[in-house]
This record gives sequence, structure tokens and C-alpha cells, in this order.
Amino acid sequence: MVDARCDIYPKGSDRASKVVACTFSQRQGFVSIDRADGVRHELSPRRGAGNYLDQNGQRAVRSSGLGRAGHVYRLADESVYVYWDTAGLPERAASAPPAAASAVLPATVSPPIPFDQSFDLQGIGFRLNSANIGPRSELTLTPRGLSIDNTPVVRAVDGQIVRAEVADLNADGSPEIYIYIASADRSARGSLVAYSANRRKSLSDVYLPSDLQALSRVDGYRGHDEFAVVENTLVRRFPVYKESDADGAPTGGMRQFQYKLKKGEASWVLELDRVISY
Repeated sequence: MVDARCDIYPKGSDRASKVVACTFSQRQGFVSIDRADGVRHELSPRRGAGNYLDQNGQRAVRSSGLGRAGHVYRLADESVYVYWDTAGLPERAASAPPAAASAVLPATVSPPIPFDQSFDLQGIGFRLNSANIGPRSELTLTPRGLSIDNTPVVRAVDGQIVRAEVADLNADGSPEIYIYIASADRSARGSLVAYSANRRKSLSDVYLPSDLQALSRVDGYRGHDEFAVVENTLVRRFPVYKESDADGAPTGGMRQFQYKLKKGEASWVLELDRVISY
């Protein structure tokens, strides 16, 4: 069990109605959130990562958007943003157990969390760092172990780094690094920056084409993407909104894209291999 800060967003609202001290615990997929305002959430895992039923049997979804700063749980009547950083809470309330804490404060913005992490695979190394500040961040990727060019790559991205991982999707002995970006607004729209250690000599871009129809509001997309490498595929999934759904309360299930890494004319390309809805 860890002390946390919970920002509460009523269904359909883009403003937090309260900020309270809370505690968070997770065991074998079951999630418990105890809030200082007397509310307790008990979430039981269901089929598909990030899908739950609450204590009343209503559907709940864990979505991306906070990266390493915390978790977002979208419930039937509200969304609960769980921050590991208790900044914005009085010291007494942040450290007290839920029954004793009573602080309800105006919503505050959690400070940015810098990203600095190193990765190694098949003798090739990558160091990735970013200040993760503002709606447009700058990242620096420094490779190690390439036979020709280990020059750092510096580029701007729309949003902030949420997570990154290395893999060898095409099993050619030259690993790739996949960097997952989320927009800095509440929609947390996902994007990808990726590079391949091309023949272990130098970095080459990995390109992810955007399916504008499938990733449009008309087709139920409103952000909160999650990326992950699963075996030899890159997976992108997001909640699907029906036309009448309020922001933060999707009822259309989840949609998942699965990509394979292929050699393109000028760069590596992630080709859409399969779409799954559940």
C-alpha cells in the first residue's frame, strides 16, 4: 500500500472537482483505492489488460496519460487520477491514513517528471533522456556499440515521453528502440518515435503510418493510447467512444492495432497486421 494523491474528475468534465489524499494497493491484478473523502474503489480485473469491474459490477478502465507519474482509472461516474507524488496536499493529510485525512483542495498540476533511462539489447545500448516539460519536449537518444555512427539524436516531440523499450521485432540481430509519447493535454493522444540499429552500423528511422480514419473522432478515437511490444509485434490500443459518450467515459470497448516491422524503400516501416476489438 502506498500513499498517493487522487484528483477526481466528474464524468464529462475536464476540470477536477477535488483533490484528496488516498492510498493505492494492487495485488494479483486487484486494485484498491482508499480516498480521504470516504470513498473506496475496489476494482477486479477482467479480460484484456486494463479492464476491470468495480465493487458495484460496473465497468472501469485503466488508461494511459500520466506515464510514470501515476495511473488513470475511468469509472462509470468519474475518473480518478492517482499520482504517486503527493505534492499539493498538506503534509499531515498526505501522510495520514485515509480515515484521518480530510483535505479537499483545488486541483493542482503535477510537476513534470524528467525521463532518463538506459537500455541494452544484443550488445547495442541506448540512453534516452528528456526534461519532459510542456506540450512540446526535446529528447536526446545516444546510441552505443554501433560500428559506424554513435552520434546522439536530438529531436522535438509533441508531448512527453511515457515509456520506452527495446526489441528486435524482425529478429535480424539489430535491435530497435520504441519511444512512446503522450500529448500533454488530458486526451493523452499517443505517438511513437522509433529507431533501428540498422545492420548494427547506425540508427535508421522506424516509421509508423497514421490511419487517419481509424484514429479519428468519427471512428471512436479520443486518445489515451497505450503502446507495448508483445512478442514480435508492436501493439497500440485505446478505448473506443460511442458518439454520445462524454469525454472520460468511453463505452465502446477497446480497439487494438498490431504492427509488424518491415523494410521500406527509405526506412523501416511498421505495417498494420491485425485489428482487434473487444
